[in-house]
Amino acid sequence: MDKITIILNEGPSNIRSWNGLRVAAGTAGADMEVEVFLLDASVYAAKKGQNPPKGLIELNLANKLTELMKLGVKVRACGTCVDQGGLTKDELIDGVIVSNVADLANSIKESKNVLVF
Repeated sequence: MDKITIILNEGPSNIRSWNGLRVAAGTAGADMEVEVFLLDASVYAAKKGQNPPKGLIELNLANKLTELMKLGVKVRACGTCVDQGGLTKDELIDGVIVSNVADLANSIKESKNVLVF
């Protein structure tokens, strides 16, 4: 099975991150191994308790990440970015792996494709 790594950089209020997760869902549905790596402000996409504006509930990226993990998508968050953003592991949704750049490098090495959003 081919593997794809999707790297997100933007926070949950940015449509780019939402689109990256839509691509993750589509590729998971196409029988591909998918890994999502959260860098920079995108670590907030995994934060519990998001409250997007009324009418934009789909921008609750924590819900989208939870759905993706149920499909078998591996989700990693950069530990340095989590720390820098003032988050703790307990503030992240269940199933997110707090990781490092070495793990990202291995994922890139193993992947047939890498997409950055």
